[in-house]
Amino acid sequence: MTTDIPSRSSLAPSRLPYLVAAFVLLLQGFSIFAPMAVLGGAIQWPDSLDYAPARMLPLLLEQLDAVRLGYGLYLGYSLLFLVTGVLTVRLAARPGPLGILGLIAIGAASVSTLARAIGIIRWLTGSTVLAEAYSVQGLSPDARAAIEAMQAAMNAWGGAIGETLGVAAFAAIWAISVSLIILRDRQLPAWAGLTGLVAGVVVALPGLELFGVAPPVSIVLSTTGIQLWFMALGFLFLWRALRRSA
Repeated sequence: MTTDIPSRSSLAPSRLPYLVAAFVLLLQGFSIFAPMAVLGGAIQWPDSLDYAPARMLPLLLEQLDAVRLGYGLYLGYSLLFLVTGVLTVRLAARPGPLGILGLIAIGAASVSTLARAIGIIRWLTGSTVLAEAYSVQGLSPDARAAIEAMQAAMNAWGGAIGETLGVAAFAAIWAISVSLIILRDRQLPAWAGLTGLVAGVVVALPGLELFGVAPPVSIVLSTTGIQLWFMALGFLFLWRALRRSA
């Protein structure tokens, strides 16, 4: 009596998972340009992240509709990262249960998504309330100074959670974990893992700011690096999906 052992090729994902992953990663890669265009034109984002409250609050209220649209798009892009994270881990790993490294990657993607959302929501809720309060006629200097202090504190707190932890630290943990899975399990080409390690290190650099160290690259440049990696993986998955339909 013989037992048939499935070949490695028979265990490989079918066309549909690659097609779905290609769509999601390409959407993730290109969708960042929509909020950047809206917010850049309205409030000079991302430079406005460092504006003093006395400058930022009137600008925020003046461009409120554009701010809500831009940060709404940015929130959707950030929530999509969890889907991107899970799909990439699943296609990078061997078929079967995920190991510790895969669970670390998915956990990091989940925390990154939550942290990004918290960071973004500060502009859609608390900051808009403060901007409206700041615009009240006849506001005393003490009240104006108190609002400015609250905005500065909330911006620093939200930025540390959203940009430093969400966009930098936990996204880097995810990218590095996925890259190590790629190199270990060899379900994807080695170049995908090697470039992912580079993208993970680069995207982590702005996180140094949390420890009082000036990062060598801005968060915009580091994010651009990992966006390019998303696009490269998206085209790789699309190519594999097309090969399976041939």
